[in-house]
Amino acid sequence: MKPSLKHFFDSMDAYLGGAPGAEGLLKLSASHPGWDVDPQRMALYGQFVRGHVRSTLEKLFPLTRKAVTPEAWDALVEGYTRTRPARHYELNRLGEGFAPFVADAASAKGLPPFLPALARFEWTDFAVFASEEVLPDAVERLTPNPTLAVLEQPYRLCAFVRGQGADAAPAEGEELALLWRHPERLMTFFMEATPPALLVLKMAVEGLSEQAVAQATGMPAADVHAEVVRFAKDGLVLLPSVQ
Repeated sequence: MKPSLKHFFDSMDAYLGGAPGAEGLLKLSASHPGWDVDPQRMALYGQFVRGHVRSTLEKLFPLTRKAVTPEAWDALVEGYTRTRPARHYELNRLGEGFAPFVADAASAKGLPPFLPALARFEWTDFAVFASEEVLPDAVERLTPNPTLAVLEQPYRLCAFVRGQGADAAPAEGEELALLWRHPERLMTFFMEATPPALLVLKMAVEGLSEQAVAQATGMPAADVHAEVVRFAKDGLVLLPSVQ
């Protein structure tokens, strides 16, 4: 290998294995005369990245943003940009660590106590929508929607989110939220878990028949069937094609 080629690979190895950011790029440039980096161009790229981070966070967390002052939101975005560099090629993925960041910052910055749970809900809403779980074209028995996510939270966020944050804050109270992507409408559905919904999910997970559930619970068989059909229509569970 020619010395010049070896120098190129050695320097690139050091750059790719080093710390991210402009400093590593400047060191790489210094080791190769003629590769001078224009500081103004570097600053322009930095502004692009910061703008992408801000616009993506504002798209993914609209209610979280709405729940704080503009100054508090700016501080969150700036702090997140500094400490959670965007690395994934898919821009939306840069929001993956925002909810934990908000949770860490909440008490120190005097943010609303419900904000971490709200940010987690909004991220889960997107993650379910973008889930790579495969929805089968057909199932042989009652089946849970494979995109289903379950959140335990100390606030009644389902109603708050459904109302687009019209209230100043969500009501306090333990809530089990179910979020899933509808197999046909391809959008995230969510609801507070109710006894009928949990019963139908139990049937799907454990392979229980409608007749067995009717006998065990005392519910009329017609009512059990109606609940199964209702939640299948909403996409929470998947039904065999022949029903």
